[in-house]
Amino acid sequence: MKDLSGKVAVVTGGAGGIGKALVGALLAEGARVVVGDVEQTVLDETIADFSSQGSDVVGVVTDVSDPASVTALADRVFETHGACHLLFNNAGVAAPSANIWETTVNDWLWVH
Repeated sequence: MKDLSGKVAVVTGGAGGIGKALVGALLAEGARVVVGDVEQTVLDETIADFSSQGSDVVGVVTDVSDPASVTALADRVFETHGACHLLFNNAGVAAPSANIWETTVNDWLWVH
């Protein structure tokens, strides 16, 4: 990666796995990072880990299947940093293991 000093990055699904690794890489390059994740406990642990290393990182509980939650994430980014230069839509959900004709509207909305 190139030097990202002064840039603001947002990573959804950033509290674990690939997202957490991405957060670490962005912080190592000097970015300020806002992490969105649906799991409060894991998010808090991730933010504490990176913050203890002196990183500029903020966590926001975010459910990407809920438009109001995504709006709250965006609001927090702009309230805290005034800009967003990089957005990583890393969060994802899996479809329920059912036949498509058995899928409910709520199941469909959760995935899409």
